[in-house]
Amino acid sequence: MKKFLVLLKKEIMELLTPQVIAPLLITVALFGILGNVVGREQKKADQPKTITVVNYDQTPLSNTLIDVFSKNNLKVESNTDSQLDKIISTAQVKEDTAVIVIPSGFEQSVLSLSPKQIEVYNLVHNFSLMGIKDFASIAAGIGAVNNAVSNQLIAAGNVGDPTILKMPVQANNYVVVGDKKANTSPEQVMGFIQSQTAFIPIILFIVIVFASQMIATTIAQEKENKTLETLLTTPVNRKYIVISKMAGAGIIALASSVIYMFGMKNYLNNISGGTMSQAGVGISEAVKELGLVFTPESYIYLGISLFFCILGALAISLILGAFAEDVKSVAGLTSPLMVLVAIPYFVTMFLDINTVSPVLRYVIYAIPFSHPFLAAPNLFLGNYTSVIYGIIYQAIFFVIFVLIAAKIFSTDKIVTMKLNFSKKK
Repeated sequence: MKKFLVLLKKEIMELLTPQVIAPLLITVALFGILGNVVGREQKKADQPKTITVVNYDQTPLSNTLIDVFSKNNLKVESNTDSQLDKIISTAQVKEDTAVIVIPSGFEQSVLSLSPKQIEVYNLVHNFSLMGIKDFASIAAGIGAVNNAVSNQLIAAGNVGDPTILKMPVQANNYVVVGDKKANTSPEQVMGFIQSQTAFIPIILFIVIVFASQMIATTIAQEKENKTLETLLTTPVNRKYIVISKMAGAGIIALASSVIYMFGMKNYLNNISGGTMSQAGVGISEAVKELGLVFTPESYIYLGISLFFCILGALAISLILGAFAEDVKSVAGLTSPLMVLVAIPYFVTMFLDINTVSPVLRYVIYAIPFSHPFLAAPNLFLGNYTSVIYGIIYQAIFFVIFVLIAAKIFSTDKIVTMKLNFSKKK
């Protein structure tokens, strides 16, 4: 037993090197900071949502609706303009959550137990989880309105259809994206978009991790086995060495991404029993009306963004691999790269990048791996300019790090350079 403990201690000491411990501590600290940031943004999202109520009825009951909305975490702004399209456009500019229209004759129809529907125009500004939460607030407000009006009708002694008495205020939901609208619920649209885009960041994350570990491990193995010196002494331009390593890793990464994409798609369809596909068919017409479809041009932009993201990760991994003493140190050296990929992944999943603080927004934009995560929602919303700028930034980032890698490989320091945190004796 004593010999086993000695061997166990030796293995642990060899694995827990400063090169491994330091990146882990940095990762924990960064995720702690990220958790605090997301928590603060969630608290901001819990603040009252602004809605515009167009009251064409102007009766005590319609005013009651407005009062109930105001008491249910909704900030109400009234408007009686006859041009509804103009009201919706103004609300979009102000980034309101919804426009609710109370039709003329609403009170009379409710009291006669043949209620007219109120129209709810849900304004979509993003497809994050916080965006879905905004529409849940509208649904909760309408539920509170139904309880209040239902209690009034029952207290007044009204007798009739129990269904109407329990739910006298019915909403006719519309979804508005830009200048297009469709008669459907926001939950269906958001769910459909989530089902179509959820696998993209997962696949990207897996491919970046796989490709980065692969190219960094290759460099580390060559240094450890002393084959890198032999390769560098051959009459081959060292720039070709850098390009060939990146090209090889890039080809394998792209092939892997296609395989992972098909696998993840089948997984999502099988685990949900095909419900995603069925839901997509059910709202396909509404989605087309809203323009939330990927055109061939959209796929090209997304593919270019993903490609430059992978190339950027490979360029960084090539440099990190040059600092590795052996294969065991690769995981520790590449962990900061994984953190840079994870940060935008979680931030863009939970938050709307346009509503966060300017400092956090610019930090996310500065991370080149953020742009593929932002590309799919932007393409659905028709924000091609943002996607193009992101691709240009990724391309510049890739070129800079390739030049740095080429500079490192052009000198003999590539053989001896390493990160050593131990003290010199």
